[in-house]
Amino acid sequence: MDEQSLNQQAIDAIVEQVLAKMGKPTLMVLTTANGYHQEIANHLGAWTGIRWHILASQPSEGELAAVHHLGNQVHWDGANPSQWLNDYEQVLFPFLDFATLGEVSNGLYLTPAGQLFQYALMKGIPTYAFNYQCDLNSELNQLLGLSGNVAMRERATLQLEQIAKLGAKTGSLLTIKAAMLGIPEHSEPVLVSSIPSGYITLNEVKNKGVRAYTLQDNLTDLAAEYIKEQQLQ
Repeated sequence: MDEQSLNQQAIDAIVEQVLAKMGKPTLMVLTTANGYHQEIANHLGAWTGIRWHILASQPSEGELAAVHHLGNQVHWDGANPSQWLNDYEQVLFPFLDFATLGEVSNGLYLTPAGQLFQYALMKGIPTYAFNYQCDLNSELNQLLGLSGNVAMRERATLQLEQIAKLGAKTGSLLTIKAAMLGIPEHSEPVLVSSIPSGYITLNEVKNKGVRAYTLQDNLTDLAAEYIKEQQLQ
């Protein structure tokens, strides 16, 4: 490698560091998630204009291992949440879990994540969360076998609607990316679950067509229900 190449690499590294410091200071709060750790981390790594500060507020080793390289890990001692949040312009919960969703939607302050979520909303700090973990209709929760109870699906939906009324914005990667970066929202990215599963999901059935499968195949509940509905038409 010649001297010119080395100099260019040094310049590129300096530029990257400067751009990182100029990015919008954003607090990423980790909670324990069911899956999609690496898939979400890969997408976040491509976002520009953000300076990530990562808080692993609850046992979240898998989540931290996936995103630790994106920014600096920070710590909060639990005191003065309003003042502590002053350093951040926005907050993201990339792995919003059921416990934190239930806590915030019911106005409880039991965990660091739940407290910071609600204090950020009270301060008017833009607060975002991906809904893959907490939407029981999501593909991830179908694969995990958590979508079989209609009443529970409805309750999770109502809880997501409640935190939206409080000022939080939840949604998919592209929805949240558009909101946080101020860019147009385009087509939905496809997350490939890292959870081993032999199930055929609703999306697969819709993409390949009902005739490609039978009710004897290893279908998720929603996929089987969709096939039954189509067969009756």
